Amino acid sequence: MRRSGTVLAVLAGLTGVGFNVFARRAPWRRYPWYLAGLVPGIGGSELALPVAAAHLAAGGLAIGLGATRSRLGTAGLLAAAGSVAGLLDLGRSASAAGTVLEQALAESVGPHPVEPRTRRSRRPLSVIRDVAYHDEAPEQVLDLWRAPDLPVDGRAPVLVQVHGGSWIGGSKRSQGVHLMRYLAERGWICVSIDYRLGPRNRWPAQIVDVKRALAWVREHITEFGGDPTFLALTGGSAGGQLAAVAALSANDPAFQPGFEAADTSVVAAALLYGVYDLTALNDDGRPRLRDYVRKVIFDTDHDQDPTTWRAASPTLRVDRTAPPMFVVHGDRDEIVSVNQARAFADRARAVSAQPFGYAELPYAHHAFDLVASTRTMATVRAVTRFLEAIHARHR
Repeated sequence: MRRSGTVLAVLAGLTGVGFNVFARRAPWRRYPWYLAGLVPGIGGSELALPVAAAHLAAGGLAIGLGATRSRLGTAGLLAAAGSVAGLLDLGRSASAAGTVLEQALAESVGPHPVEPRTRRSRRPLSVIRDVAYHDEAPEQVLDLWRAPDLPVDGRAPVLVQVHGGSWIGGSKRSQGVHLMRYLAERGWICVSIDYRLGPRNRWPAQIVDVKRALAWVREHITEFGGDPTFLALTGGSAGGQLAAVAALSANDPAFQPGFEAADTSVVAAALLYGVYDLTALNDDGRPRLRDYVRKVIFDTDHDQDPTTWRAASPTLRVDRTAPPMFVVHGDRDEIVSVNQARAFADRARAVSAQPFGYAELPYAHHAFDLVASTRTMATVRAVTRFLEAIHARHR
């Protein structure tokens, strides 16, 4: 029994230290190694309290099995105890997200009453799956989220969600779910789209599909009770890049081959941990981002064809015609540098004539909103308040 207690204590100590280290700053920041650190990073930052409780339980069990009767077991228990303290501190830091988000809301749409954190009464939702918005490829499908009792002859605001996945993966069913469910419960229609992925499909296939989906939604959303004059966009990571380009390239014929006359403009955009400048070097001065993009979606090098690269970079497209935007990024993002969001925010603040808010969340990692954590739900509420403020002005 003592041996089992020692092993359990050591495991609790090591895993606890791992969660703390990766939650605070992932030591691996290069592909593909950062993928191994993403799970403990999100686990330690978004699920800090449940993870701390699990370590307390493991420590108590280890003590009961006699871990304190060996030096190694005692050391493991001490490490586990320190880890629990660190995780509790990480849990407290999640509440700071609310303050940062409030500041971004005040910056973009002005002071707004704080929504009370009441227990949500989950309304049943209707999700219509795999509706084709074009017939060129099987990936060109979308899902529609709406409340079953939403009037079909109504004018509900519409959100279009673009998934991420490094332009080569991801799915409309796996991302943006918490935001779409929250908005649909409040009377919105949410549309989550798939699109052609690289490396098989080369640029601009991805943004063309986003535009085709927007054109389809504008033409058909009244059949489901939506308002075609109020389309908002959201997306994360590569989906953030696509959503931002779509928002900043309204009716651009270069991205609308064969449907140039379609209106693909949007009223607002909410972007999470996106890639906003494909031409940028990495923080260490190396061109790893460029090399990756060239491999998975682009057919030309940046130096050979800078026009194509710049046209796909939201930071280099933003101007006074940009729609209202709300940008969220974590300062511990190990996949997309927070400097991408900072540069985009600086440019948008300098030139955009529309409301713009930027929230840089402490201890938030890439794709943090995959977990329905305190930070995630605070972000969902903030994005909702931003979009509803823009909708109120639109009406």
